[in-house]
Amino acid sequence: MKIKKNLGQHILHEKYFLKKIASFCPIEEKEVIEIGAGTGNLTEYLSKKAKKVYAIEKDPEACQILSSLGLMNVEIINQDILELDLNFFNGGAAAGNLPYYISSPIIRKFLKYKDKFKSGCFLLQMELAKRFTSSRGRNTTPLAILLYNFYQAKIEFHISPGAFTPPPKVYSSFVVFIRREKPLYRITLRSFESFLKVCFSERRKTLFNNLKKKYPEKFLDLPRNLRPEELDLEGFFKVYSDIMIKNGEKI
Repeated sequence: MKIKKNLGQHILHEKYFLKKIASFCPIEEKEVIEIGAGTGNLTEYLSKKAKKVYAIEKDPEACQILSSLGLMNVEIINQDILELDLNFFNGGAAAGNLPYYISSPIIRKFLKYKDKFKSGCFLLQMELAKRFTSSRGRNTTPLAILLYNFYQAKIEFHISPGAFTPPPKVYSSFVVFIRREKPLYRITLRSFESFLKVCFSERRKTLFNNLKKKYPEKFLDLPRNLRPEELDLEGFFKVYSDIMIKNGEKI
């Protein structure tokens, strides 16, 4: 199959890592959505462990190769994951070697459908993996903080570029997300995400200066020199809930 650079294809070919990824996925007797199934290298190992695999792949040529494997408990869906309505899925897990250029939108969609996913097992660009597993500090992002509220995340291992065809320019990391029994804080996802985006809108500015662009200064009871990277989820939630209560809005 001809590699399509516009789809960000980097196919993992090393069997050692394919087996290792499958072994770390908590998918025994569960339904799994595999994102970016490609030619089925990982699909084959997931299908041996899962009850059923929905293999999502945008590339029609890759789907044909995947179909030729004859995996009985695999349903191939030739569609763009970002455009696919996941309400058909009964619930279980998500997995996949995610295309680098759309990893964040995919993880955001994974979070949107969090009620359906007890776990997520993804191969990501190492730098992005570090961000998604950091809920505080210079590397953190609004999406990482949201993920932390609902999932526990851990980088299990790293993979060098040579294990892929074609080899990417950077290392990859395998991350496992396990949904918490209860979110750390009860929030309205869209509202809290909007608040966090304002907090991080200009990283060089203080939290106060960022927030005053959207909220009245009288609602901002926080140190003037505090920066976004100094807060963790608990700190952001305190600021957020204080603003929402003063503004008469739902938390």
